[in-house]
Amino acid sequence: MKIRNYFLSHQSTKKLLFQVFVTLVSLLASSLAFTRDEIGVAAAVNTTTTDNFYDPSGMFEERRLVEEGYKIIQNRTIETDEKGKAQMILIDGTAFTIGPNSRVILDKFVYNPETADGFLEMQATGLLRLVGGKVTKKNAATINTSVATVGIRGGIVIVDSDNESTSAAFVYGQEMEVIPLQNQGGRTVLTEDGFVVEVNDPYDDIETPELLTAEALASYSAEFEGQEEDEEEDSESESEEESEEEQT
Repeated sequence: MKIRNYFLSHQSTKKLLFQVFVTLVSLLASSLAFTRDEIGVAAAVNTTTTDNFYDPSGMFEERRLVEEGYKIIQNRTIETDEKGKAQMILIDGTAFTIGPNSRVILDKFVYNPETADGFLEMQATGLLRLVGGKVTKKNAATINTSVATVGIRGGIVIVDSDNESTSAAFVYGQEMEVIPLQNQGGRTVLTEDGFVVEVNDPYDDIETPELLTAEALASYSAEFEGQEEDEEEDSESESEEESEEEQT
């Protein structure tokens, strides 16, 4: 109960930060020029992130290095290396951050700037944080993993997935829905944020959601934001090795 009270005490601050963040990314997205096929831009990239294209049969065709300012195209696969992260901003203000050793495929994105109508659907493996923009205020963004489908409307979700399990943390928002891939009747809908839903079997029902603790949230943040320290440590280690070689 102490952890829950601590989490809830930050609701107003969290909501304010979310509103400021969405405003900033919306301004950034609207200030850029996009072609018809381009749906967003890479706002920040750390180490190796690639944009991979596969033909309709699934055969690999092309790989491009993603750097800051890189324009995002629908149906491409964005991948990070073991220390990488990348933050993408779509033209409606939706922002998503990809953690290390992760992959996101932007399957479908439709947005009408005049009415703010549209929808977003993607596939994810690894660690993903999504902050909903204008599209998700009306229709939930859909994140498909190997064992579940996660929907988030008007808020923030962190999805951590691999081939066998999916964890969806409802950080903030109107509603989060989680459905086991092979069990539509196991659908779980949360209208109160601050909980984590686990899916460990696509055929089983979902167990009672657990509290999203401050410790768990900090751990996620470290995965998204803490890679620079690792790079500095590696750089220092390499410098020490070079110094030892010179002395010998």
